Amino acid sequence: MRKFLSVLLVSLLIFSSTACGSEKDSQGSGEGSTETSVQESSEKNGDDFLQEENTLDARQSSESEDGGKDQEAGNILIVYFSRWGNTEYPDDVDAATSASIVADGNGRYGTTEYIANMIADEVGGDLHLIETVTPYTADFDDLRDVNHDEMEQKDLPELKESNLDIGGYDMVFVGYPVWATDVPQAVLSFLNEYDLSGKTVIPFCTHDGYGAGRSYQTIADASHAAVSLDGIAVEAEDVPDARNTVSDWLADIGISGLQEQDAAEDETTIRITIGDIILDGILYDTALAEEIKAYFPLTISMSGYGGREYYGGVDFYPENLEGGRKNFENGDITYCEAHHNMAIFYEQTDHPDLSVDVIPIGRVTSDLAIFENLDSREEITFSLAQ
Repeated sequence: MRKFLSVLLVSLLIFSSTACGSEKDSQGSGEGSTETSVQESSEKNGDDFLQEENTLDARQSSESEDGGKDQEAGNILIVYFSRWGNTEYPDDVDAATSASIVADGNGRYGTTEYIANMIADEVGGDLHLIETVTPYTADFDDLRDVNHDEMEQKDLPELKESNLDIGGYDMVFVGYPVWATDVPQAVLSFLNEYDLSGKTVIPFCTHDGYGAGRSYQTIADASHAAVSLDGIAVEAEDVPDARNTVSDWLADIGISGLQEQDAAEDETTIRITIGDIILDGILYDTALAEEIKAYFPLTISMSGYGGREYYGGVDFYPENLEGGRKNFENGDITYCEAHHNMAIFYEQTDHPDLSVDVIPIGRVTSDLAIFENLDSREEITFSLAQ
């Protein structure tokens, strides 16, 4: 559980849930999905394709209240829609030609996804990608026509089935690229399918120079939120360097630093031993982590997979399995119910999203570079720090 942070403007006490990633087959985690937008150089390359007019900056601000309730990082959901993961791109798609792709030392990401991850780094919470049953076309002109048709007909694209339990969250960030000065219809499908009434809703978006348009107001109206906090709109070309901008925004709306403040009180210090190497780590204050901690010291024969993780089977069957997710952060220590194993993730790749759920129970706090030079199989021992 994450540490509580008092948040002005929020009158709801949030209860917890955790996020995670998973493995592919019996060898490693599942394949990834990031956000890409492919456009001709003569077109705008940002996620806000289809801009038709100068935008409105209609923010739905929260009413100021005295004595806000505590906010818990573990019960925050960061949901976002992106073209990557919802589009059938050719295998040879060139990310370098699109302003909707962010490529860094850890891999490739869509601009909206990149901002979503920045938010998660600051406040914790679970990430959820909105996925449509019918993929969108990769052709820019055709996509513009499809979007216009969906908006004019008020069509709500069908979404893929998900095990997302929206009832477990009281604060929901909603992210999207700005299309035709508004939110994509798939986001409205999500807001129509999931009940966000009574929750705190916070929009965030990426665009190509025209801002948020009318999208903030659309999110506030469609979500029926109890409280709508001010959103953030980041121009696509500014996304790679937007971390300070995101941090300042979160501070302005009163919810920054939840994840870091959480660690001071709600984490147990552990030691990870690999031969002569000793690494530091922490276990989260969750039911699953407490259950697994009872088996410490725990030695697992772990295999390297994909240049991003070490995984290995365990001989116990935990009962507390809430909080699974299909992505990971560098340093995550996870349990995977589907493959009955634990893993340490140390390096993001071009495929950061996974095929099955994993549940984070802690993280390695030492330098992760050590994992790059380990053998393909290692005996790794998890123990409580003395």
